[in-house]
Amino acid sequence: MDRRDFIKYGTVLAGVGGVCLLCKNGSVIFKENTADIKYPQMDTRPCLRPFVNLVLHNEGQVSPCCREFLKCDAGNIEKQNLDEIWNGEIYTDLRQRILKGDYSMCNRDICCMYMPGSVDEIPSDYKKGPKVFTISYDFECNYRCITCRDTIITNTPQEMALYENVYSPKIKKIIKNVEVINLLGSGDPLFSRYSRHFMSEIVKEKPDIKFLLCTNGFLLDEKNLTDIGIQNNILGILISLNAVNRETYKKILRTDAFDRVMKNIELMAEWKKQGRIEWIRINFVTHLMNYKEMPDFVKLAQKLDITALFTVYRPWETAEYHKRYKEVAVFEPNNKHYKELAEILHNPVFKDEKHCMLEPRLLSIVNS
Repeated sequence: MDRRDFIKYGTVLAGVGGVCLLCKNGSVIFKENTADIKYPQMDTRPCLRPFVNLVLHNEGQVSPCCREFLKCDAGNIEKQNLDEIWNGEIYTDLRQRILKGDYSMCNRDICCMYMPGSVDEIPSDYKKGPKVFTISYDFECNYRCITCRDTIITNTPQEMALYENVYSPKIKKIIKNVEVINLLGSGDPLFSRYSRHFMSEIVKEKPDIKFLLCTNGFLLDEKNLTDIGIQNNILGILISLNAVNRETYKKILRTDAFDRVMKNIELMAEWKKQGRIEWIRINFVTHLMNYKEMPDFVKLAQKLDITALFTVYRPWETAEYHKRYKEVAVFEPNNKHYKELAEILHNPVFKDEKHCMLEPRLLSIVNS
């Protein structure tokens, strides 16, 4: 498998456990709680993502959400302009079906990005373009987390040229209606040369734009954010922390940067308290190495008045760790640690909906 093929399976972090961006009266709002979605495959309310969200994946593929939750892509930026895709046949067909409660184009049995709403919440000007634009093609990162990749990935000169000369100009043509840019790529936008330059350019052209950042937190400090020019344009941050113990952090993220990252998280929590940031989530990918730290992870979030987001480990073949999936996937019922995980998840701390969010698979264990 090519080192970049794993993105084909999609990135779900920004769509798990209630991370929803809805449009109401033409403006993006943040909806914190989707706890009422117990069985999304049985819910026929319209999913608002095809009306507000456009995701650009690697190889130029475009879709309204994570690719593993849809049965087809909506188009390709390398062959089409984004407005053609946005108002094209597949997006239009998907919207019409969803308005009728028909989700036959979706893989709803595994979907955790369902964004239920009402027809009234669909922005009246949705045909002009997406309100939320998600970048999910930039792999450049200064980390090599054990669950993700075994080598440091940087963009090749050819990829940099493609992104800067093809992707960016086409994105800028559709940016007029965009209110939020979600940097969800499988790298780190604060480290990536392309993403840093892209954010700097966009914020100059559209000073009121807001950004969602998915980052490991290493460069999440005031100097870096100011250098890029987005220190006053951050809507939300998802930080891959995965542990509360420094030694566990070193094993999973394969770097001794826990203290630095915690200092940056504390600064961002203070910014949130000041109203400079809407929300902060510290992400915890659950597996054998860290599951015993889950209650303390929630307590850390409570202390900082931010949110702990728990997801389950998904095997990506860019890391050898995927070969140990059966052993490390403690959330699988046949795993020998499953019973202990279930006992941990019945800790009352996981009922704190303000500070704790669980992927549906973990939530089902809590509710069992």
